[in-house]
Amino acid sequence: MVDPAYGNLGSKVFFIWGGLCGCSVFWAYFFVPETRGLTLEQVDKMMEEVTARKSASWKPHENFGHATAFSRKSEVPAAAVEQPGEKRV
Repeated sequence: MVDPAYGNLGSKVFFIWGGLCGCSVFWAYFFVPETRGLTLEQVDKMMEEVTARKSASWKPHENFGHATAFSRKSEVPAAAVEQPGEKRV
């Protein structure tokens, strides 16, 4: 691209490079979602609900346990649960 026998663009190559960098920033902003701190299941749910541009503000509505059979509460009697500030004898 800078060789006089072929492209002979000289310093104009940097405008091409700068244009491609601008295109990559545009592409990343609109098409690459923010998935930091999310599980794979949450990322899948996020992709169904919002676009990549709004993904940074998306918060999970439920965790994996809520979406499966693991969400059943254990059968613990209320008397067995220790209350804050209460000492067990």
